[in-house]
Amino acid sequence: MKAKILVIDDEPEIVEIVKVRLEANQYEVITAHNGLEGLEKLKKISPDLIILDLYMPKMGGVEFYQHICDSKLKLKYPVLVLTARINMEKLFREFNVNGFLHKPFKGERLLEEVRTILCQEVRKRIFKTPREIAIVENNADELSRISSLFTADNYKVMGFGDGATAIEKISNDLPDLALIQLGLSDIAGDLVILRLGQMAKTKHIPCVLYLHDNDKHDKAVIDHFSGKTGVWVIKEYDKPEELLMAVNKILGEIEQKELEHRGVV
Repeated sequence: MKAKILVIDDEPEIVEIVKVRLEANQYEVITAHNGLEGLEKLKKISPDLIILDLYMPKMGGVEFYQHICDSKLKLKYPVLVLTARINMEKLFREFNVNGFLHKPFKGERLLEEVRTILCQEVRKRIFKTPREIAIVENNADELSRISSLFTADNYKVMGFGDGATAIEKISNDLPDLALIQLGLSDIAGDLVILRLGQMAKTKHIPCVLYLHDNDKHDKAVIDHFSGKTGVWVIKEYDKPEELLMAVNKILGEIEQKELEHRGVV
């Protein structure tokens, strides 16, 4: 799936340069030559990014910007502003646009800005800010240690000491990932994951099943989940830092796949 970009500029040379460079990098490009044309295009498409010039006939960038804000003055689309005037950057900083590109610009600089903005937008869609993680661990001291590590790494942590409570809360709060101990006291961790996978609201939440040294190792359970999409198994860990490293790696892989799927990278 290609990322869709709407380019609005009244200079044909600029439009052509931007269009050729973006299409060469597998982006879908739609063009307009002023703000009014841009608004007409938005009736038919929903772009992943708008590249917007400021000074155009019929409707310029500032007026167009006002048309694509909601009632709370929040942009409905990501916007990269093209400007030859440095003093206009301050104005649009206050408007919270996503980026600026000063004319004249190099093709590589354009691509860098486009990729940066699109990556930021995809991350906002697939993960909360800060990222939220549910940790299910029946040892209170261990739960505290693991939770502290993730909190220090800028995660919002929900900690639960049993599987039943975790299932209820995870289905309500919908975290970005669930980190679940296999040897829970009430419901085994693998059954918690199975239950989450059966519910429409939670079946897409990535789950990590981890084992303590003293957890009973059920090879059939481990083998089953090791090959299951959306579930990762950490067979053993020596210290909580290994769990943090594993979760960061997993979320990074999920993010990269989503960026590729959306045609951003």
